[in-house]
Amino acid sequence: MTDPVPTWLGAQLWSPVQNTSLWLAWWLHGLIGADEVIDAFHATQGKHHRLESDGGGLVELLGQVRAVTDEAAIGVNERPLIQLMLSGPGDAPLLPVGTEGASLIVADRDPLVSHVLSPKFIDAHLVSWSWDQIEGATPPLPVYSPGEADQLLREAADRATAMVKSAGHVPRGAAAFQRAELAVGALDDAFGLPGMPPGVPSRAAKLMARADQVAAIVEVTRRSEVGASLDPHLMPMLRAVRTARMVAVDYAQRELLR
Repeated sequence: MTDPVPTWLGAQLWSPVQNTSLWLAWWLHGLIGADEVIDAFHATQGKHHRLESDGGGLVELLGQVRAVTDEAAIGVNERPLIQLMLSGPGDAPLLPVGTEGASLIVADRDPLVSHVLSPKFIDAHLVSWSWDQIEGATPPLPVYSPGEADQLLREAADRATAMVKSAGHVPRGAAAFQRAELAVGALDDAFGLPGMPPGVPSRAAKLMARADQVAAIVEVTRRSEVGASLDPHLMPMLRAVRTARMVAVDYAQRELLR
């Protein structure tokens, strides 16, 4: 019998802002209804949402997103209506607002204006969203195809695995990497939540699944007895995970327009 996925591991593996970005984009493109995007927000991030700027709730937040994206340029070569921006330890700041973590960049009809939505999880039931407007060119996302991003994940995982093993931190028969795969295998049963909207391209879905697997390896390893000493080896893996997730969200939206 497979052990349940630990709460801390689930929080790292399942990326609610990544999934929310896709549901929001699908709604803006008219592929799902308002009820569906609201249900997805509730299921992925919590029942209660607060917009810091005016104290409104989720309906008001969605209304503002719809308003600013109205008449925004749409095309394979245009910026997506919703961009996922992820940052973490060791990353240079990509945005003049927000904090380390996850943000959604919302397009505007003016190509030199963007809106940045950043969630702050107050508790298990309340998400507070900050809304900032920035002017100027949007910070460029990693320029990789899904295949290239997947290769980055593989290479980062292989390098980290080799370094950790060479340092003598992975005992035979008790590898954290093996335990991570068992944890990933239990994800579907553990969550039972709406992961992604219908019709997400398989290449994007597979890339996000690979990112989840690598995130599991990192988190299980970091929680081992020698985890703290392995951060220099593991940080590049987390950077590759963030890159893969951003690329997958971008690719999925562009494929809608082909």
